[in-house]
Amino acid sequence: MSDKKTSFLDNIEEYISTLLFISLIVLCFLQILFRFVFNFSLSWTEELSRYVFIALVYFAASLAVVRGAHVRVEVIDGLVKGKNKKILDSIIDLSFATFMAWIGFYGLEISVDALNIEQTTPALEWHAGWVYAIIPGCFYLISLRLIQRVYRRVTGKLEHEYALSEAEEALQKVQQERGDK
Repeated sequence: MSDKKTSFLDNIEEYISTLLFISLIVLCFLQILFRFVFNFSLSWTEELSRYVFIALVYFAASLAVVRGAHVRVEVIDGLVKGKNKKILDSIIDLSFATFMAWIGFYGLEISVDALNIEQTTPALEWHAGWVYAIIPGCFYLISLRLIQRVYRRVTGKLEHEYALSEAEEALQKVQQERGDK
């Protein structure tokens, strides 16, 4: 695969999140404009903005995983260093990926059930199952990105993270030594 395609796929969450955020701003602007200027409410903009916001949250969560900025427990991180830290981080990421896939599986069941009973959204009259599918789809994407992080960690493509943490440790050590004098 070419570098251009790889770069696009590596940044897909950022592109989608940006598009969703711009859409959310436009939809909210339309709501305000029609409600307060024209004294007319567009119910479909309220509903669509809610779905866009939900999708934005989950795609941004996947983006946080790509950037290594997702919420995680770092209590043990200070105690473990070097190769053991990489192993521990991989175990944590694989556990998190498994959990995300598990949630995605059950979320997909809910989406399929909504499709089977032909439930629709109130204003837009879309099949609710397709709207619900955004959430398990993003959970699967998060799971995939976590597995990708483990792969990159194992192949040495995430070394910059560990070099940075070692530099931070060295800086803390120097600051402690200066504080002791």
